Parts: sequence; structure tokens; C-alpha cells
Amino acid sequence: MNTLQDRRAWITGASSGIGSATARVLSAAGAEVVLSARRADKIEALAREIRSRGGVALVRPLDVTDKAASERIGRELAGAGGIHVLVNNAGVMPLSPVLEDRVEEWEQTIDVNIRVCCTRYGPSSPTWPVGGTGTSST
Repeated sequence: MNTLQDRRAWITGASSGIGSATARVLSAAGAEVVLSARRADKIEALAREIRSRGGVALVRPLDVTDKAASERIGRELAGAGGIHVLVNNAGVMPLSPVLEDRVEEWEQTIDVNIRVCCTRYGPSSPTWPVGGTGTSST
């Protein structure tokens, strides 16, 4: 049974690991998946795989720290009926020892892993699930 039939799920960080596995599971459950990540070649390959299994996959390359790009994709999806599930999976984890004083890497980690989750995909955003009744997972 396809429990997510007629539902759209947007997965950020969909190019590998948990993001790509989540996209496969949601697609198998009947959802149309929107794949976003910085590595366009990886999400294109994942989309081909999903389509080969009969699923629907849209590719929207994205660096989640680019607010304008996130909002543009959010508006596009809202105009096409919105999203029902948001999986905010994008993240980074550079090896940044404190003694090496890699402040830029720490700031990037905070921006991607925390700030974006708390500010980009909230209820006032065009990326919020349809009618405020969908599911958002960070």
C-alpha cells in the first residue's frame, strides 16, 4: 500500500547517506520526492534510480545556506501544490580541531547544521508543509 500517494516530500541533503536513503523510502511509499543537495550529479543519479523504479523525483540543486535559492525553490513548490513532508537533512561535519582555530569551518557548521534549520524552514516560510499540517523533520 502506498501510504504517501499524492504527497510531496522535499529532502535536503539528498545526495548521500540518510538523505538518499530517506528519498528511496519515501518514494517507495508513494511520495513524489524533491531532491536537493549541493552535488547535482549525485541527486541526478538518485532521481534516475527512483524513476527507474516507477517513482517521481524532481531535482533541485541547492546549497541550503543560500537563502534566496531556498526561498525560490520553496515558492516554486508552493505554487505547484506545496509539500507535505520536509526532511531537512543537509549538514556538514568538517574535522576542525579546536587547537587549529578553524573558525570559518565552525561558522559553516553552525550555519548549515543549526541556523538554517531554525530560520529557513519555519511556519512563515514558503517551504513549510501544506496548510501547516504536514511533517517537518530536522
